[in-house]
Amino acid sequence: MDQKMWTVPALANFLGKPTSWVYDNHEKQAIPSFRVGQQLRFWPNEIMTWLEENCREQGVA
Repeated sequence: MDQKMWTVPALANFLGKPTSWVYDNHEKQAIPSFRVGQQLRFWPNEIMTWLEENCREQGVA
């Protein structure tokens, strides 16, 4: 893969949330992540898919 994995601060910045929210919610919200040693990492393309599948409001047609 050509893209760099995001760190917790990078994901928090992207989502506009504090880093504590990412740590508290990565398992509860099933945010796709990897552990590299003791640190969490995130693939940006997986985060985009997760956002589309889990965070989009369902409109009424």
